[in-house]
Amino acid sequence: MSLYNLLKNKLIKETLWGFATKGVSFVLFMALNIFLARILGVEDFGLWSFLFAIISGIFLISMFGINASGKFIAQHNSTDELKNVIRNSFKLRLVISTFFALMVFFSSGIISVLVGYPEFEILLKYSAPLIFSMGFLEYLKTAFGGLHRIKYNFVVNVLEFGFKFSFVILLFQFSKSLINIVNAFSLASFLTIVIGLSLLYFKFYIKIERSTNKTSVLDIVKYAIPLFFTSIGSVIATEIDTVMLGLYSSNYEVGIYAIGKNIVNTVPQISLAIAMGTMPVFAKINSENKEELKQLFYKILKINTWLMASITIGIILFSGFLVPFVYGAKYAGGVLPLQILTIFLVSRSFLIFLNLFLDYQGLAKKRLFNSIISMILNIILNLILIPRYGAVGASIGTSIAYLPYVILNWLEAKKVLDTK
Repeated sequence: MSLYNLLKNKLIKETLWGFATKGVSFVLFMALNIFLARILGVEDFGLWSFLFAIISGIFLISMFGINASGKFIAQHNSTDELKNVIRNSFKLRLVISTFFALMVFFSSGIISVLVGYPEFEILLKYSAPLIFSMGFLEYLKTAFGGLHRIKYNFVVNVLEFGFKFSFVILLFQFSKSLINIVNAFSLASFLTIVIGLSLLYFKFYIKIERSTNKTSVLDIVKYAIPLFFTSIGSVIATEIDTVMLGLYSSNYEVGIYAIGKNIVNTVPQISLAIAMGTMPVFAKINSENKEELKQLFYKILKINTWLMASITIGIILFSGFLVPFVYGAKYAGGVLPLQILTIFLVSRSFLIFLNLFLDYQGLAKKRLFNSIISMILNIILNLILIPRYGAVGASIGTSIAYLPYVILNWLEAKKVLDTK
């Protein structure tokens, strides 16, 4: 029996769990954002989106590449080094998350002045625990992915978004304020971490009997550093447009842009669901299995192409009706930015597979270079387009900037697969 057939049942099972994870997360995430958009109104929703873009940007940097230890775990899965890798990656996550949480707390005044919103100071102080917990949530998700236990990823995601929605509704009974959203997210994240870490410890860590200590904390740091710089690129790629809109445009423009950005950021979770179940097998590619894995990789990309093409066409055809219907008539101005952002949506979906593939091959430095090109282009285009065209300009700049990253990563991946 071929390797492909041996892997088929496992991949299908893991992929189904991936779809379940992202499907439920998508519904809860969108429901939460629709709820916030309607309750807060365009201006306040824009203000919240600007604040959360800042928080998310800091969080992405705070990941420090450590969360890519999920890929490191995948490479050492079923080996005697697994327990040591889990232990060391957890220690690193704890240190880095604590550092960034304290940094945000004590520099909140400076950050709030720099972005032109002094009233953000108290909100950023309250967001310090959220930034700490967000790092651990992503650590858990990548760890369970590396362990090929996507069903626990399902548990973590459902708890995270379910708790967030529940706590937002609860705290809004007292005050419909931004600080209550931050508090709700923090409470939800910490509760999910407690449950997720318990699963990781009792279901995996204590059950590993044999353990070696060849892999040090330094080894994981060396593995993570290129990915840290890539995470800075992720900040610019995914959050800089919203931040720059907040700086150079109005809360209204941020509000109408945010609904489209939330949609196009969430839809590629379908691609991530496929990747969660399939991509870990590429961590152990070699000369004997390369041809079969090459065919599998191309098949995965073909499936993604059909899925994203269908979704993109649907968004372009029906967003004019659905956006005002779902979010309210005041958000009708967000239709055109959303339609333009479908280019970004497709690009991001393919990058999920290409980035994971290159990371598994130890080529994080290659994609770092590629991301820098898009990073610079993104800033330049948004600086030119946002002051003049607002949300539409941000959607054009972001969509164009992502294209070189996709093309260059594809060429790198193809080079690996075509090498005999």
